[in-house]
Amino acid sequence: MSSDDTVEVIIPLVKTITNLTFRNLCYSVAVHHEQEGDERKHLLRNISGTLKSGRLTAILGPSGAGKSTLLNVLSGFRTRGVSGKILINNEMIDCQKYRQLVAYTAQEVPLLQNLTVRETLHYVADLRLSKNVSYIHKTKIVNDIVTLLGLEKCSHGQSRTLSGGERKRLAIGLELVSNPKIMFFDEPTSGLDSVASYQVISYMRDLARQGRCVASVIHQPSSELLELFDDVYVVVDGRCMYQGSLDDLTPTLEEVGFTCPQYYNRADFVLKIASHRDVDTDSVEKLIARADTAINGYLENDTTNGDDGKSVLAESRAGSQYPIAWWRQFVVLVRRTTLGTVRNITLTRFRLLAHLLFGLTMGSVYYNVGGDGAKVLSNVSCLIAFLMFIVFANAMTVVLTFPLEMAVFVREYKSNYYPISAYYFSKLFADFPLMLSGVTCFQLIVYYLTGQPNETNRVVMFWVISALFGWLAQMYGMVFGSLLPLDVSPFVVPASVIPAVLFSGFFIRYNELLPVFKPLTYVSYFRYGFEGLVQTTYGLNRTELGCSEMFCYYRKTSKILEMIQMEPDRYWYDVIGLSVWIAALHIVLYVILRLRLRWNQ
Repeated sequence: MSSDDTVEVIIPLVKTITNLTFRNLCYSVAVHHEQEGDERKHLLRNISGTLKSGRLTAILGPSGAGKSTLLNVLSGFRTRGVSGKILINNEMIDCQKYRQLVAYTAQEVPLLQNLTVRETLHYVADLRLSKNVSYIHKTKIVNDIVTLLGLEKCSHGQSRTLSGGERKRLAIGLELVSNPKIMFFDEPTSGLDSVASYQVISYMRDLARQGRCVASVIHQPSSELLELFDDVYVVVDGRCMYQGSLDDLTPTLEEVGFTCPQYYNRADFVLKIASHRDVDTDSVEKLIARADTAINGYLENDTTNGDDGKSVLAESRAGSQYPIAWWRQFVVLVRRTTLGTVRNITLTRFRLLAHLLFGLTMGSVYYNVGGDGAKVLSNVSCLIAFLMFIVFANAMTVVLTFPLEMAVFVREYKSNYYPISAYYFSKLFADFPLMLSGVTCFQLIVYYLTGQPNETNRVVMFWVISALFGWLAQMYGMVFGSLLPLDVSPFVVPASVIPAVLFSGFFIRYNELLPVFKPLTYVSYFRYGFEGLVQTTYGLNRTELGCSEMFCYYRKTSKILEMIQMEPDRYWYDVIGLSVWIAALHIVLYVILRLRLRWNQ
């Protein structure tokens, strides 16, 4: 598409008026005190208000007043433990339809670091726009958003290279793709300089002028920044102290005795009052009462007064929740994950290079020990070292990269991009070929350099154990990466691997273990991997080994299995054991994904 085609910027107007009203919202969390026990901390206390279409509303309040909590509730991101009602044009609507109307941009929006600005917007368009929207139309929407938000210079740069202001504007652009009618922002100017802050708020005002209902939590805005807003909503201790136009703010404060000095920032003045409400409690309570009276007067024609108010939104009706089918979501996510993975230096170049270099290193150190009866112990040590590298090379790389993807997944799921199952299967499908190629390269190098038996069936059986172990290691890393934060999981994963290695049968034979520890050998995935490789190398009626010395006690392979105390012909039991572990880790990962979403509700 030429540059001439993108000169005219067209973001579709919102054709219908969409006013959002909330009544008597309450939300509390449990707080534990060592001496007093558990008690409830009320973050929202019967707070009500209305946000009007076509107007930009600033939500002000001191720290801990409940501003971000209010946005989380209004956006539908937080639903558990919330009571009250949320209405659109004075009517309750179902959860699915509400989520399609509302867009929420948090203070910190996680992005996939290896995708460019345009690619990020294109994939959002593929996920959030109907399949009937053509690729040309999607490209036009992306180009218009890039131009509208001033992202032309960085549009081909990856997200990790963006400045703070560019990241904020890209976060706004993600929500503009679906042309939402209601937009919430949580401190969009946090961490930005005055120029970037003014640009971001100006873009938000333009969005409101297009007919949207736009509200933003703003932290200590300057006088110049405050003038961009139409309305002000002041929150103090989970209650509304003022709602109305910016021009009426100072006269309303004067009516209860608070006179704003000349040339004083009105935002700073109202925050000072809210922060020191204990000094003049009566006047602040008058403001809260006036706000409640004004809001209730506006809501007196509420058509849902007869509703019991137990649920914030109506129950979802049957119907499709997403604009495209599950299969198309899966394909888009696989393409996006594959592209991000290929560009990830840690997951691709370093990972493949490590497999290649360590394979050559192991092959050189244990060169040609596989067929020599005098070097059996060295070859067995090679097998356990082989498995340990596969675990750490595949589990640790995923642990270091998966937590950021988890943050993106939580945000996109809450924003109604796709269901859990589409993300889950796409992640497994996209990462599998890279893992398999690395393990295969490593296995072939080590196998032939160390002189293992050159028989096709043994090569294939050795590869099967290696591939299953690599698959298990990758799932192991995903489970811990999704469950634990980035600063904890790199320690927990190696520590949790040690017990499995101890009970593998290499460091201590099974019959020498104390009876209390013997059952643990059956749950050690290292046992199944190590035993499978030993069975492949020395089992299956292998002929006598050659010997570089005059006498070799382990010339007969049956003596090797006796020495390690392994039963013969257990290869397929080991394959089944690894398969059970892999299946269990898949189930655990899916459960953790669901729990992560539940914890964030």
